[in-house]
Amino acid sequence: MRNAKSRVDETEAAAEHIDLIPGMPDDVAVDCLARVPHGAYRSMRRVCRGWRSAAAAPAFALARAEAGANEDLVFLLQFSNPAAAAAMADAAPESAAAQAAYGVAVYNVTTGEWHHDPAAPPVPMFAQCAAVGSHVAVLGGWDPQTFEPVADVHVLDAATGVWRRGAPMRSARSFFACAEAGGKIYVAGGHDKLKNALKTAEAYDAGCDAWDPLPDMSEERDECDGMATVAGDKFLAVSGYRTGRQGGFERDAEWFDPETREWRRLERVRAPPSAAHVVVRGRVWCIEGTAVMEWRGERRGWREVGPYPPGLKPGTARAVAVGGGEQVVVTGAIESEGGGRHALWVFDVKSKSWTVVRPPPEFAGFVFSLGSVRV
Repeated sequence: MRNAKSRVDETEAAAEHIDLIPGMPDDVAVDCLARVPHGAYRSMRRVCRGWRSAAAAPAFALARAEAGANEDLVFLLQFSNPAAAAAMADAAPESAAAQAAYGVAVYNVTTGEWHHDPAAPPVPMFAQCAAVGSHVAVLGGWDPQTFEPVADVHVLDAATGVWRRGAPMRSARSFFACAEAGGKIYVAGGHDKLKNALKTAEAYDAGCDAWDPLPDMSEERDECDGMATVAGDKFLAVSGYRTGRQGGFERDAEWFDPETREWRRLERVRAPPSAAHVVVRGRVWCIEGTAVMEWRGERRGWREVGPYPPGLKPGTARAVAVGGGEQVVVTGAIESEGGGRHALWVFDVKSKSWTVVRPPPEFAGFVFSLGSVRV
């Protein structure tokens, strides 16, 4: 039998409860809030404590999915477009001065909208990004004043729009392999401040904000590519070159087995050095000079799975899968245009067709790294 105190506590809790939307059951109210466009999240969260708590709850993401309100966001670490910067300087000098040389841009694949995140911290040049769940991590790169590698980490919760400083990497590095695998963000290789290629590696747990130092790879790998393996639970560092072979890209790779904590080699996996690699539904794809290719294993090699993005200048591509592998977004230079203008190409995996997206001039600069989340 409940005592008097427990009945009083229940009565006070009921009295303190405030409907999310007056006169509406909270489950219905959450369904309504889940349909708010992602671009209005910050405003929605400022309305009241109840809305802020509801939007932060794990059930909110499920409500968005059930309502068909999910949006796919691509985060691009991008250099400013010189032509756009010159035009902005003529029209509005204060706006041009505020545009960072290298920073975070966001493309909403679902709505087609572009924006710069005003809350984003300053981003080191050639920093890389990777996404795990609703979190986007910006890692490493060059200090824009000294041009030396840094160990900085910044983490965005894309569901709330809140940035925080993460635990730094154990090694300052730039031009390294970086990707999410098995719920962690892995980094490997790259080079240090003396331009020595690295074979060190580490893994980041965004939830715990902690780094796990990994065993060294068997070889140094500068400018290597990072991706998940076929099952999505293991990290793959592709190609790269040793200190003494600047630009001499290897055609092999190494993957890390988290169970044995060992690196294992894969031979002849490297596509042409200009290719962009991406994992799509458990398969390694590359976008190179003639087609979209898929890696079928060491015995079967590469096979063509789609046409090359029309008008994409070879050697400039970066790629990321979105929507669970429903689409692939590729960035790169437009072959027929000068002035450093870049664009996006969106590949529909089912129809094997490309859509060219020409961004506004201020978003048409070179993209060094990109990641995607679904919110």
